[in-house]
Amino acid sequence: MFKNSSRLLILLNVVAIILFCTGCCTRQTRRPPDQKFTPDPTQTERRPAVPDVNSGVALATDFSERQLPEREKDRRTQELYKRLEFSFDMYQKENFDGALREVERVQMEINDDPYLEMQTWYLSAMIYHKSGKTSRRSRAMRKMLEVMETLQKDPRFRESFEEGMMSQQVIDMALSKGEGRYVD
Repeated sequence: MFKNSSRLLILLNVVAIILFCTGCCTRQTRRPPDQKFTPDPTQTERRPAVPDVNSGVALATDFSERQLPEREKDRRTQELYKRLEFSFDMYQKENFDGALREVERVQMEINDDPYLEMQTWYLSAMIYHKSGKTSRRSRAMRKMLEVMETLQKDPRFRESFEEGMMSQQVIDMALSKGEGRYVD
C-alpha cells in the first residue's frame, strides 16, 4: 500500500511540475505600451519575388506609400473628433473651463476640416453661453456661421447634399407608392 501511494504521489508531483513550470523560463518580458514592435532583421527572411508578380508588387508598394499620408491625416482627424467628444462630455458635466481649454486646443490643431471646425466653434459658443460671456459667444457663433457658409460652397458638400436629397426623394416615393408596405 505504501509503495503504491508513494509512486502515485511522485507521479502526481511530476505531472504538476510539468503542467505548472513549462514555459516559465522561455517567456518573453512584456514591452511598455509606448514602445513599438521592431522585428530583428537577423530573424526575418526575405524571399525573392516571382518575376511575373514583381510589377504588381511594385504597384502595390507605390499605392500603399501614396495612401500612407492620407491614413495619417485620417487618424489625426479621428483623434481630434475624439477630443471634441471628450470636451463635450466635460461641458455636460459643467466643467466649462476644462471643456473650453480642450476645444481651443482642438481648434489650434484643425487643418482642412471645415465640418470639425464648425462643430468646435458651436461647442465653444455653447460653453460661452453657459459661462455668461455673451461677447465671446457671439464671436464664436459668427465664426461658426462663416465656416458653415464656406462649407456650403464646398463642392464635396454640394455633391453629398444633392445625393442625400435624391435618396430622400427615393424613400418618399417608396413610402407613397408602397401602399403601406414600408410603414411601421
